[in-house]
Amino acid sequence: SKQFTAMSILLLQQDGKLSIDDPVRKYIPELPPYADHITLRELLSHTSGIRDHFGLQEIDGVSFDGVQDTVDYLRYITKQQAPNFEPGTRYLYSNSGFVLLAQIVYRVSGEPLSRFAAERIFAPLGMRDTRFQDDHTQIIPNRATAYKPRGDHFAIRMSMFDQMAGAAGIHTTVEDFGRWLRNYDDATVGGHAAIDAMTTPTRLKNGSLAVSGPESAYGFGLDVGTYRGLPMNSHDGSWGGYRSAFMRFPQQHFAVATFCNYTASGPEALARKVAAIYLGREMTADPDSAFRAALAGGSHTEVAPAALAPLAGVWRNIDRGDVRRTEVVGDTLVFPATTDAGRRTALVPMGGLRFRAGPTTQISFEGDSAGAPTRLIVRTATSIPVTYTRVAAATLSAAQLVEYAGSYYSPEVDVTWLVSVEKGSLVVTRRGRRVGVLVPTYRDGFVQDGTVLDFTRDAKGRISGFRIEAGRVRHLQFTRTKSAQATR
Repeated sequence: SKQFTAMSILLLQQDGKLSIDDPVRKYIPELPPYADHITLRELLSHTSGIRDHFGLQEIDGVSFDGVQDTVDYLRYITKQQAPNFEPGTRYLYSNSGFVLLAQIVYRVSGEPLSRFAAERIFAPLGMRDTRFQDDHTQIIPNRATAYKPRGDHFAIRMSMFDQMAGAAGIHTTVEDFGRWLRNYDDATVGGHAAIDAMTTPTRLKNGSLAVSGPESAYGFGLDVGTYRGLPMNSHDGSWGGYRSAFMRFPQQHFAVATFCNYTASGPEALARKVAAIYLGREMTADPDSAFRAALAGGSHTEVAPAALAPLAGVWRNIDRGDVRRTEVVGDTLVFPATTDAGRRTALVPMGGLRFRAGPTTQISFEGDSAGAPTRLIVRTATSIPVTYTRVAAATLSAAQLVEYAGSYYSPEVDVTWLVSVEKGSLVVTRRGRRVGVLVPTYRDGFVQDGTVLDFTRDAKGRISGFRIEAGRVRHLQFTRTKSAQATR
């Protein structure tokens, strides 16, 4: 969806109605003052720092099965009092940026994105079965239902979110999408200037690339990089049970797209396999296959539990707002389950301080050889290695947990989280529903289903609130409104 939104903005620039270097508040003045320093260019390239509205909705407790629309998205976005980071200094994917771009299309052209794209992009390219859906009650002829697994059966995985917002909502066919992919070569819509703008990697303020993957940076609505030695533009997509991916190799005038209606279909891997059938002779070795083979072929080394003990601990990447924990269970080092219904992951020793976590992930430990390792590194073939630093683990008694119990409010999401002690655990309730257990991880740091909460203290050392780190939402502040000493 995002590449069509990007093209719409570039067409308006060609019309002389806007510039991608305009500040976003020129068109969305209701945004807070920090947005004075954010340009349309930064929205297009995910370098704006604006928090992702889907992440904010999850923190608010919005049900995926409910009805949401652009007004709801804008309400979340315009309430934010700070960005995730200084605009233009980092890459972090944000659907909110494309919500704003779609709203700019509407405010500048006078037409909703669905109509603008239909007139300026889909019709000229003969894409008769393509549309932005801006009404969840609209009937789309021949639409495929999306599914997810449920035990031994399937379940429908659809959404009633109205996705005129530009971040999602494109409905198309393989044949129509092929017409769009040919436009990257023919430039019938937008001309070569727009195509070049979309397929040029973005530079951050310090001159470095806006890196989005191990061999790619982000352009406008597209990943721009290489795959197996060949230049490539690509993107994937996920919404409800739908999964999609495409890869375009401009030098070979070749592209492949996979559209799936099942959560576990793996369209990226399917696209790579198809591309290899046609272009394999021109490609270098497949790093993913080589990485998987090396992991699978690695010898399983027996390690005594006493030797594993120094590898247990808590590991934190502050820049990503992410925390990992390792534990020794019996004679095995594991990642414990991160959700109530999850399963722990065994780390299979491969010699030295290297371990295999499933078929695609390698875990290694580094640091002072005289003592316990101080760093944990997670590597896969298709993502950038991530380094975590050891932090002192925290174990709290039920009596100590009471200090954190209370009511906490965020005006940026307009929601209250009630934290209470139940049967020796710290439990979160939101909008009358139990969210889950806060697991003590390090000093004043807790983890709940992958979300990190860092509790803050006032000048007297009393708990005053907490900050949430949740992927595409960083440093979201909650303030304590009332303590709650009662336990259940």
